[in-house]
Amino acid sequence: MTTIHTPNFLQRRAVILHRKDDNIRRLERQLDLLGMESSVVWPEFDLGASPADVVFYDGDNGYDGIFPWPKGFPPVPLVALISTEAPGRLEWILSQETSAHMVKPIQSSGVYSTLVIAFSNFERRTVLQDQLNALEGRIAQRPAVFRALLMVMEHAEIGDDEAFALLRSAAMNKRQSIEDFCTHFDEQTARMLSAKAAPGKKGMQ
Repeated sequence: MTTIHTPNFLQRRAVILHRKDDNIRRLERQLDLLGMESSVVWPEFDLGASPADVVFYDGDNGYDGIFPWPKGFPPVPLVALISTEAPGRLEWILSQETSAHMVKPIQSSGVYSTLVIAFSNFERRTVLQDQLNALEGRIAQRPAVFRALLMVMEHAEIGDDEAFALLRSAAMNKRQSIEDFCTHFDEQTARMLSAKAAPGKKGMQ
C-alpha cells in the first residue's frame, strides 16, 4: 500500500511578483495560515534580495525578462495568477515552465492544493531534466567509446562484442560508466586490456 505524505509548507518562502491589490492580500493571508513567509515585489525581482521557495506571479502582465533567470529554466516552482484565457497569454505562461496556476479573483481556499501541485510538477520536471542531461552527456561521449572499442579490437585482434565486454568489465572495476572510462582511454590502456583477451582469441582472423 502506497503511503501518501502530506506536504508541509511551514517556513517556506513565497515571493509574489504582482502589484499589491485585494487578490494579493487574500493570497498573503492564505500563505500566512500555512505558516509561509511571503513578500510582494513588482516589477523588479532580485532572487538574491528576495529568496524564494516558490514564486507566484502576474500571468496577465508578465513579460520576457521579468524573471532573473533564463526563460524556461526556473530554479523554483512558478504559479501563475491569471484572469485571461487569451491563447497568446497562455502560451507565454507555458513557455516559462509554470508549474501551476490560480484563477483571479483569488478565493479564500485553493492555495494549499495549488502549492502541492506546483511543487510536485516542479520536482517531476527536475528529475526528467536531470535524466535528459545525463542521456545527452552519454550520447556526447559515444565517439570516445567507439574509438576505445576500435583500439581494443585492433590490439587484441578480437571482435566488437569481445572488445566491448573487456571495456565494460574494466569500467565496472573502476566504478565508472563505460563512457567516463573511455573518455581518457589511450594506447597503453588498450594494450593492457588486450592482454586480458580470452586465450586463443588473439591472433585469430
